[in-house]
Amino acid sequence: MVVGTRRINVLGPVELAIDDVAVPLTKTRERTALALLALNRGQRISKEHLLQAVWGERLPSTVNSQVSIIMYNLRACLAAGKSDVIVSAGGSYTLLDEACDTDLAFAESRIRQARAARARHTVEGAIEAYEAALAAFRGAPLSNVHSHVLGAEAEMLEETRRSAFVELAQLRIDHGLYRDLLDELPAMITRRPSDEELRGLHMLALYGAGRQADALRVYAETDDLLGRELGTGTSPQLREIHKMMLEECPMPQARTSLAPSLSPTPPSSPTVPPSPHDASAPDVVRFVVPRQLPPAPACFVGRDSEAQWLDQVSRSPTARPCVVITGMAGLGKSALAVNWAQRAAADFPDGQLYVDLCRYGSGTPTSGFEALGGLLTSLGVPATLIPHHQQERSALFRSTVAGRRLLLVVDNADDSEQVRPLLPGSSSCLTVVTSRLPLHGLLVDGAAQLRLGHLRTQDAAAMLRNLSDRTPDAHRSYEMSGDHEERADRGTTRDNHWDRIATLCGGHPLALRIAAARLRSGESSAEEIVDQLADERQCLRRLQVGNTSLATAFEFSYRRLSRDAAKLFRRFGLLESAEHPEQVASRLMGTDPSQVDMPLAELVDAHLLQTTRRSGAARDYRMHRLLWLYARQRAMVEEPTEQHGPIIARAARRCVAAPHGSLCKEPRSLHV
Repeated sequence: MVVGTRRINVLGPVELAIDDVAVPLTKTRERTALALLALNRGQRISKEHLLQAVWGERLPSTVNSQVSIIMYNLRACLAAGKSDVIVSAGGSYTLLDEACDTDLAFAESRIRQARAARARHTVEGAIEAYEAALAAFRGAPLSNVHSHVLGAEAEMLEETRRSAFVELAQLRIDHGLYRDLLDELPAMITRRPSDEELRGLHMLALYGAGRQADALRVYAETDDLLGRELGTGTSPQLREIHKMMLEECPMPQARTSLAPSLSPTPPSSPTVPPSPHDASAPDVVRFVVPRQLPPAPACFVGRDSEAQWLDQVSRSPTARPCVVITGMAGLGKSALAVNWAQRAAADFPDGQLYVDLCRYGSGTPTSGFEALGGLLTSLGVPATLIPHHQQERSALFRSTVAGRRLLLVVDNADDSEQVRPLLPGSSSCLTVVTSRLPLHGLLVDGAAQLRLGHLRTQDAAAMLRNLSDRTPDAHRSYEMSGDHEERADRGTTRDNHWDRIATLCGGHPLALRIAAARLRSGESSAEEIVDQLADERQCLRRLQVGNTSLATAFEFSYRRLSRDAAKLFRRFGLLESAEHPEQVASRLMGTDPSQVDMPLAELVDAHLLQTTRRSGAARDYRMHRLLWLYARQRAMVEEPTEQHGPIIARAARRCVAAPHGSLCKEPRSLHV
């Protein structure tokens, strides 16, 4: 749109124009790569992500040279006298933010303008901005590329268009501009025939324009369609609209009595009363702004970059509406989710919901059916309106939260199917899921993933220091005695102990919290805890206080492994190192290398093993020290003692021939 600039269009067929002159991109792979860079403008795209987007799982043998050719051609198309439009560094590629405009950025800015104008009650400005944003869509987003990765992105872009259209339609209905919608709504419904929210808006527009018979006909068609396709009838919200039209209620009363998903404006207070004509009815859905987040964890430190990433995801108009925080047991996934959600609560004025699926705790696991019932109740839906089937509950939940700026934290999820019924259908909502597993099904659906690692040593020491600052009175008085120099020496020694404990715990938050609890109780001094954690024989046993045990936390993950993965995990514990080349795995199992691919992948997915680097076509793996000690503990119990020596010897022989032979040592006696 701006003369003299590069422009990449993705809200339709992928196109490139310079000075408003189209630049032909005849090859699908070049269009795919350009689209991926444009959608992530200013951000680094790893080579692995690029390969997956362009080629999928089947990579050609000449893939490296083909990537170079694609980037060369794109730079030539984009350069226009400059060579730094696409920057490559460290195996990644970045399309510079200032290098070009995109129709997506234009649409995003107009949506932000529209929402700001709507908040100021500037109706004409909001409508104009919404219309400009919707005009940027020239058809199905990314329609001329074929990529599984970008397919999920295309769905998100289409959802952005739908959300903007719904907000515009609600605004027009709120101000009596019904006729402007009578042509646009049917076209949108044609693309989404089962979308109850769009059909409800169509009914309201027809009814408001004086076409009651047509509005009733739309309801009958919707009821018939949902009955044939989904085996269900219309939602309680649509039935409420139908009832109001039959009773010929005035339009303002009909609007204020609607469920949140069909209300023209978001709630400004915790509750909005029902319309006067139905004030005594028990089954009127009221607006409720839930505030369900549990207290933020004490002495939360670190995770600044992770919190910034979550901020970026939540504030982008086209951000993925679901984020999965995944990592090994005890890394603080729930702590990060709740701490960030508490800080970001102001960005979600329509409420914050929380549900703990209790897969790794001592409580009974919560089913999706039960969780949906609790969520609907929290949103003000009367018990008499909550359906008795999960599919209907899920549909009602999506309808109730549609168009609202709401945050949902789903804690301790076990698999994708457990979470899917709880996901809002509106991009105005954000769902943050925590799980020990990567939840591949949600990633396929377009969810973003945040893989949580251990704390840095300085952050781990800071956590330990903050948690341990309240010591028993006698110990505190001893600390305060003596002259200034003596106290300074003791402070330095104590800081050294904090650093040493942080290192021995490997920056593992749960281990640090247990160690700090033992310090506060006066059970052990910092020096004693250092000695205990350094001793392989008692380290895990000492990381237990009350009913909280690090080994128990690991056990939940271990017991879920397949037979082969569990065997491989504990046999890694027999070795004298926590780092190993890929070839060692087959020797530990006594099988062909091809037969350990699945167990290795399972251990990586469960965060019981991690990939460290590649050696040619092979990978190297490492295990967190505390996990390695737990694996050794399981081996001592479950692997026959007479097999320990042969297993280690077999692995050690393989290490001699491997590039990283130093990672394994010759067998020696094991600590029990």
